Amino acid sequence: MIKDLWKPARLALLVGVCIGTAWVLGRAIAAPKAEKAQEQTYPLPEKVPLNGWELQASSPLDKIEELPPGREYQYRQRANSLTVQTRIMLSDGNISRLLFVYTPIKSANANLQIKHHPGVGYYGVLVHKGRAYLSACVNSRGESTVNEPQFMQNRYKYDLQITRVLPWILGQEPLLDQRCLWTLMFTPLPANAKADSTTTEETLKTLETAWFSWHRWWELHFPPVKL
Repeated sequence: MIKDLWKPARLALLVGVCIGTAWVLGRAIAAPKAEKAQEQTYPLPEKVPLNGWELQASSPLDKIEELPPGREYQYRQRANSLTVQTRIMLSDGNISRLLFVYTPIKSANANLQIKHHPGVGYYGVLVHKGRAYLSACVNSRGESTVNEPQFMQNRYKYDLQITRVLPWILGQEPLLDQRCLWTLMFTPLPANAKADSTTTEETLKTLETAWFSWHRWWELHFPPVKL
């Protein structure tokens, strides 16, 4: 009697092993396709509206070393000017490293002050050589991030959803979307900023308000992974 019961159980076990093996093989074949899709270049729009700012100019940013091409936007708000440089790239979310390696800020990024705004996420601000800077990763899903732990927590929280399992199994998109819209915004400080800390704080608030508008726009327009 026990032998008769064991036969169908063993058959079911073998079938399960075969299905599991086929699934793993299928994922191994599909995974490179998803990774290759992430590595592709994502053209950035010529115009990105910012609430309260007028777009003055928009021009491409050339590829730098392993970084993909990007785009620079110039805005004007009365007497204030604002520059935004951005690239969509595969990243570990380490903004401090990106600033050190690829921008004139270099070691000054040690003074990067990390802030959080509900509904937007984390971002970093600093003042350096007469300018106020703001930088962060806009993610394809979830809030913005500044460092690697925030970036990975964002991926686990927003990417590991039941609705994304089937597209992942079919190789249509990666389970964890490692793309980051690296954004660097900066604006000149007023001439009296060194002697007046209030002026510096007001400039940073102006920069932050522009960032909130920038993030809201990209929440709705972040490009899907290319196949």
